[in-house]
Amino acid sequence: MPATVSDFRRLIRAARSSIHGRGVYAIAPIAAGTRIIEYVGERITKAEAQRREDARLRRLARGQDGSVYLFDINKRYDLDGRSGGNISRFINHSCEPNCRSETIRGHVWIIAERDIAEGEELTYDYGYPFSEWRQHPCRCGARSCVGYIVNKAQRWRVRKALRGR
Repeated sequence: MPATVSDFRRLIRAARSSIHGRGVYAIAPIAAGTRIIEYVGERITKAEAQRREDARLRRLARGQDGSVYLFDINKRYDLDGRSGGNISRFINHSCEPNCRSETIRGHVWIIAERDIAEGEELTYDYGYPFSEWRQHPCRCGARSCVGYIVNKAQRWRVRKALRGR
């Protein structure tokens, strides 16, 4: 039976990550299919999300924190994990993830794609669009990594663009 949000503290903890800043690690084995944690935060409009993204890009250009905590919920709303979020916001991207994100009745869940061993870092594919690939370098270290965070179906386009340099 999948775990519920009430017991995520028995499954995971945040700590330093070799991928990026902080990460989230399993403190006990996690079975495939487990709903590990709900990604929570402030529900905002797409317009407000764009305003916050523009501010993030300005911070990044000044050499400050460029981390993204926005999560797409639907056509009207996003979730900002920077505001009122929990440790789910520290789950890093990987090109070979062990989790996936899934929106279920307006709630975003991080779900184990496969069995996860104690001590293993939790990751999922952020799925950024190809149009933004240059803005999001990837440090996941996976064999299939193209060096940028972009959804799996578009990674071939990044490889092609890099060959054309």
